[in-house]
Amino acid sequence: MQDRQHFYGVKGTGALAGGSEGGQLRPLLSFVLRVGVIGVGYFGRHHCRILAGINGVALMAISDTNQQAMDDVLRSHSQRVNAMGDSPLSASIDYHQMLPLVDAVVIATPTATHGPIALECLRAGKHVFIEKPITSTLQEADSIIEEAQGRGLITQVGHVERYNPAFIRAQSLIDAPLCIETERVSPLIERAFNIDVTLDMMIHDIDIVLSIVRSGVRSVKAVGAKVLTQKIDMARAWIEFDSGLNAILMAGRLYPHKRRLLKVFQRETALSVDLHNMTLTRHFKEAASIASEDIAVDMFEPLEMELMDFVNCIRDNKQPPVTALQARYALELTLLINDTIKENRAYESLMI
Repeated sequence: MQDRQHFYGVKGTGALAGGSEGGQLRPLLSFVLRVGVIGVGYFGRHHCRILAGINGVALMAISDTNQQAMDDVLRSHSQRVNAMGDSPLSASIDYHQMLPLVDAVVIATPTATHGPIALECLRAGKHVFIEKPITSTLQEADSIIEEAQGRGLITQVGHVERYNPAFIRAQSLIDAPLCIETERVSPLIERAFNIDVTLDMMIHDIDIVLSIVRSGVRSVKAVGAKVLTQKIDMARAWIEFDSGLNAILMAGRLYPHKRRLLKVFQRETALSVDLHNMTLTRHFKEAASIASEDIAVDMFEPLEMELMDFVNCIRDNKQPPVTALQARYALELTLLINDTIKENRAYESLMI
């Protein structure tokens, strides 16, 4: 077990914790927001599709080291140009070439590149949206936070489950949680070979739990193993918070189907949130038995809502729901879980 009391500023997370996240933000934009997307692979192409359809936003440029990925987006966007009259896209392997053309960028590149690219964009005066996790290291995250604060720029991090319709509806029913359980499993896909399942998948649930609990972390237990890759493929973590709440998290990528579940237990009621199918069920005591009811959920595309928030935060000069500092907390706890797993000898075996 490892003791930590850092998260959500309980005892600080270095020099940046507890300070203002906003700094002196830049003036509001009164014109069309010009946006570029760096990295147009698995996630980036969806960012392009959605940004191209937001009123008051002009998707100006894309960049990727994979020419085929750019060609696919250019082909798709050209159809929109013909149908909607949009401007053609600028495309380049070197993302620096887009910076004079845009006001903001979306970074959807591999995690190891997030830090250097985000810092370059911030230093060029661009607002930045970074896909999760914010960076690979806490030092890089701190540099991004400091740079954005100093320049008055918006930095939002793509923890998209915060925008899941079922989770948003569940939040209104969460009062005094006692325990939280999460399960996130999927098949193994090629893009995940070079990242631990904790940083690729579990960090979604870590961010959700932190957003609910908003308390310092007292202790962490975790186990995990390499199975088919040289990274952590299976992980389980038990987190005890200063508030007394416990969270039990499980993630794995060796399953035939996707499953993303969140369960919140509180006095006299429990909530079951299916984040994959976007459904919500409430369980409660009725006479001598347990009753359940399905809760209606307003459906929308989470990524679209997330990107609209980014655009509106730039226009309205306000901080986004998931700031770089909040993303740093999720990264810090994820890295602690990683360290705990790797201290266990079972990590090198084929069994948990």
